Amino acid sequence: MAGGAAAAPEAPRFGDYPAGAPYTGRNAAPVLATQEVRRFRTMIRNGAREKPNFASHFIVASWGCGTDCELGAIIDARSGRVVMLPVVAGLPEDAGTESGHFEYHLDSRLLVMNGMIREEPPMGSHYFVFDGQRLTPLKSVVKAEKHWGEPADAKQR
Repeated sequence: MAGGAAAAPEAPRFGDYPAGAPYTGRNAAPVLATQEVRRFRTMIRNGAREKPNFASHFIVASWGCGTDCELGAIIDARSGRVVMLPVVAGLPEDAGTESGHFEYHLDSRLLVMNGMIREEPPMGSHYFVFDGQRLTPLKSVVKAEKHWGEPADAKQR
């Protein structure tokens, strides 16, 4: 899932939001503190077994939730704390990227969601910075609306 941001040049860059040194200790068991987290406990537990892949000591675990949609969680490898990610729907290509619904790096606190967040327009690449507890929106690079079933030049007529 981790990949380079494929959005417009004015988009935030991973290097602008550095994270600390990579965590190499033993992963904590995930804390299943809320009903939503418990609902996805199997996927979260499986993800918590992986190496950190985001913001130094966090693990982004994601899974499909139907046709062209994905959701997931951010798991703190040190404490086991879990932050759920929203559903991101639509083809990532329609958002202007081929990197997948979620983009992130081990050495950065920037997380990109490509598609429609919570299955609601606008379609695009949505940039967030993670502070260890919550995602704060930075910017959205919106993709021009696509009218399904129309020829590509239909809007120009």
